[in-house]
Amino acid sequence: MNVLSRRNLIQRKNLSEASFLPSLLQESHRLGLLSASQFERIQLQSLQLLSKLTERYTGGESSSVKVETAQGLMSSIFYSIGIYLKSLSDPDLAIEALQEKPLAELYRGGKQMAREQLSRARELLRAIQNDGFVTDHVAYNDTVQEGLPGFFSVYDLDFAAHDTPGSIDYPLSHDPMDLVGVEYIHSYVQKLFRENQFCLLFPPQEIQRLLHSYSEHYQDLLVNIFGLVLTNAIGSLLARKSPFSLKLEPSDSLYLRQKLISHQTKTPLGDLLDEAARELCQQLKISDRFLQEHIATTAAGLSPRIRLALETRQLASVFVPFREAPIQNLVQFEDGVKLSDDAFRGILDEIRECRDLPAKITIIQNELHSLVDLVDLLEGYCIFDDEFAGIFQALGDMELALLAKKLPTYGTDLHITENAKEWQRRLRGFLADMNLSRRERIRELAGNIDLGNGYE
Repeated sequence: MNVLSRRNLIQRKNLSEASFLPSLLQESHRLGLLSASQFERIQLQSLQLLSKLTERYTGGESSSVKVETAQGLMSSIFYSIGIYLKSLSDPDLAIEALQEKPLAELYRGGKQMAREQLSRARELLRAIQNDGFVTDHVAYNDTVQEGLPGFFSVYDLDFAAHDTPGSIDYPLSHDPMDLVGVEYIHSYVQKLFRENQFCLLFPPQEIQRLLHSYSEHYQDLLVNIFGLVLTNAIGSLLARKSPFSLKLEPSDSLYLRQKLISHQTKTPLGDLLDEAARELCQQLKISDRFLQEHIATTAAGLSPRIRLALETRQLASVFVPFREAPIQNLVQFEDGVKLSDDAFRGILDEIRECRDLPAKITIIQNELHSLVDLVDLLEGYCIFDDEFAGIFQALGDMELALLAKKLPTYGTDLHITENAKEWQRRLRGFLADMNLSRRERIRELAGNIDLGNGYE
């Protein structure tokens, strides 16, 4: 069969991005693009690849594994082949590759592409961790500090290339979730890096005001920061204000409502938003094509929200007007007396030898009188597992606020020890499990505390 004469019979939109090869074979069978002998050859070569991978998986000790394991290994093989096939310009060329090349060759090519994507994704994560974008948004920090690094620490390109380990909680402005494995992570960090670059064009204090205006509890919401920033920047542009400013007044909402209603009778809302997105990129001097497309896609997604907001007279739910900034009463913190090195080591040894948590807590309460000593103790390899929660439970709101103040936003210290990461992770979890009103009180306390130059 000459596939060239049947060009474009397979539409890419009908294929699964997550399971590309199985969906391609299914569509090929439906359209009669592969003969029975070609399907048989592909099946035989798949089993040969599975046999070799199973032998590697068992360390050469066995050629048989549980059915579930074999299915996972085959999915990993198909995923890698799919990466190669997707790199071709259209599905018909992918069919040609299946007809003309050994499956093992396609598998090797796909794995190499996956390795390259994995390497680029690692580089992008490092760039994200060092790009200067700082926020106290919980899902963002958890994703950048733990979720994404967790993927790279356990991802198995050989035996589970199709899996996506790690916890990715922070939502992107446009994330169709049609990819898995390294393809998804590579796509995710590409977008997140560009979103941060866009946000860095605006004053940090304006982004903070925008987030507070959106919700007093924005830190705990699964909201995309870039999307909020972009929307208000477009709102500023449409309101004939500088797009470098995110500040919209209540009067701007009224102006925007009138303008958008009048424009709907002349220009489709989608066209207006597309034009605004292009104008925004020009004024902000954004030349990155990937970011331009991400902005355009996100802006286009505003259309149904704006239509609904116009109908319900709730345009402020889309273009967020700034609230008055809350008056902050700074609390100047003065730490207690730090123990001498010998005295601190003695207490550390005493706690290490103690097996009773209440006794450890008593020692801490009676012997430690400074934030520095408390942090050093938490990092001193003498508190383990659930003991952290017990100690945090014994602390008051001010002590917890002081510790929360010490939590890094993300990636601020590349040389942080694993034990420092442990107590910080445990504290984040403890605060997350706390009732909302107390958590907000502690967060407010932490925001109002000035630790001074010696403690930041």
